[in-house]
Amino acid sequence: MSFTFIRNLFHITENIGFDDNEIDEAVKQWGTLPTILKKYYKELGKHKGINRSQNFLREPNELIDEGDYLVFYIENQNCAEWGIKKEDLIKDNPSVYCKNFDGDFCLENNTLTEFLNAMALFQAASWGLSYASEDIFMITEEQAEQIRDKFPKKPYELQQWMKISFYGKQDDEVIMLIVNDNYDLIFASEDENHYKKIEEFMNTLHLEEY
Repeated sequence: MSFTFIRNLFHITENIGFDDNEIDEAVKQWGTLPTILKKYYKELGKHKGINRSQNFLREPNELIDEGDYLVFYIENQNCAEWGIKKEDLIKDNPSVYCKNFDGDFCLENNTLTEFLNAMALFQAASWGLSYASEDIFMITEEQAEQIRDKFPKKPYELQQWMKISFYGKQDDEVIMLIVNDNYDLIFASEDENHYKKIEEFMNTLHLEEY
């Protein structure tokens, strides 16, 4: 099985995806689809925590034609879309582009795998995991620095829709920092003890919630 980073984050051991016929129909419609996208649909495409906590993975029969791009992921209020260049659909692991507020597509991640991992972290922090902060917190640059000093940065991020970075010591935890006037903060874990350790540290920062 593939997608070890996401599986470890959500504690997933089985496949929770679409069947081959559903994926094959999409391949017939568009001529081809990237290998990584087909594998993702098959292995993890129906996991609601990963794919529908906040933003939405389009199902194989719901892919959107956006001119030179094929859109496969959308923001929950349609403020952003993520797609692959149609000329790149033949590639195994193509780049992903985000349609920004001006209506232009800009590079989000160099590979589809990087994007899926980054979006999984976003969905995990956005109440996709079993243990998560109920509130969104407003934090200062000083508080953000304390978090960065305590927790290593995860190797994936989002930059076009919003500037979002992720941190955490364990595979099954995530601390999400979203650049705002200062920062918005959410944290979560699939493990209760890991979550409590993060929460204990956050309590020392005297966080201000929205």
